[in-house]
Amino acid sequence: MTSHVLLLLLLLLGAQLQAQLEAPESRDNVPTHFGNCLTDLGSGQCVYRNNCVFPEYLNKLDVESNRQCYSLQRPGLVCCPSEQNVLPLLSVRVSQGVQTGRQETTELPRYPDCGASLAYRVIGGKNTELFEFPWTALLEYTVRENGNKQHICGASFIASRWLLTAAHCVHNHFVGNYRTLTGARLGEWNKTSNPDCIIQLNGKQECAPPHIQVSIDLKIMHPQFDSKNLTHDIALLRLAQPIDWHKHQHVEPVCLPPARGSRANQLVSSAADVSGWGATEQNNQPSDVKRKAVLYVQPQEQCEASFRQLGYTINNGQLCASGGVNVDSCLGDSGGPLTVEAYTPQKDHYVYQAGIVSYGKEICGETDFPGVYTRVSNYMDWIEQTIYNNSSTRGVVG
Repeated sequence: MTSHVLLLLLLLLGAQLQAQLEAPESRDNVPTHFGNCLTDLGSGQCVYRNNCVFPEYLNKLDVESNRQCYSLQRPGLVCCPSEQNVLPLLSVRVSQGVQTGRQETTELPRYPDCGASLAYRVIGGKNTELFEFPWTALLEYTVRENGNKQHICGASFIASRWLLTAAHCVHNHFVGNYRTLTGARLGEWNKTSNPDCIIQLNGKQECAPPHIQVSIDLKIMHPQFDSKNLTHDIALLRLAQPIDWHKHQHVEPVCLPPARGSRANQLVSSAADVSGWGATEQNNQPSDVKRKAVLYVQPQEQCEASFRQLGYTINNGQLCASGGVNVDSCLGDSGGPLTVEAYTPQKDHYVYQAGIVSYGKEICGETDFPGVYTRVSNYMDWIEQTIYNNSSTRGVVG
């Protein structure tokens, strides 16, 4: 075999391997996408080149389009025009007050004051990096008999004085009468150390600031929360004092959905990130270190059919997401955020919270069975009105 023929075979094998890497199996015949982008033809999606529905457009891709979808983990992504399943663009919210970060207001933060920290997606459950998902908070429960602290739920930091979580993380039926939700940790990474430190590849130690311990002075469950069917599984927690996140590099609020309503953002087949300290595959024990996993949003009809078999009814205020076998949210992740990436009309990349971890099968990730998440866009009116009705100006924690 001549060297030229051998070289040709190697190039063909390399091309086949690259095609396999860039064209993963889609779920339910819907190509997976990894966020939205903007093309000169309008809204688009970041997809692998082989999944672009407009192949004739690929030859026109410019440097700016490639930059929008650039990822160290997925270098083959391109910005492809699309009319379906596009993450919505950032829109104006109607609310009162002005968010400055230095005082409590009734307005939720908007980009760039939220969702600016981007994570490298990793398939499967993996430890996060030190400063990843700076909006994911750890809830702290106090055992009444002895004062011991327990951590059984997560939450998301959404405004200077507010956390978003699941209603069942507050409800006595799930929390129990022997303990009370009393506080939260912001900027937490490893539950067993404070401050948290890592050793970099160059041998130097990098440490985050100590986590911020905050008290909770008000817990508000959605008035229609159904503890039996776990619908309307959403709650707001008011911190005793506002947090000025501009002073803390390891704390940042997550943006909330730019569009509202149950049909505003279905996100079918969109990749989404879940983060928290829930049980892992290691003896089903909670993790000391904040972890992350990539899941994929399923069609609503498939979600409803899957849980109908278990006797649960899924409504438009919920969504399903699955990461396949051994990739799932789990016990202890409840109340934590399910986030997706999007772009503003100015092409700025940001993150918003699409879901709240609600429930799933008792044995997490055993099969490719989805977990259920509260659809945040369905509750935007309730979130904003509740915050407005329960806000007061106090000092800021610096």
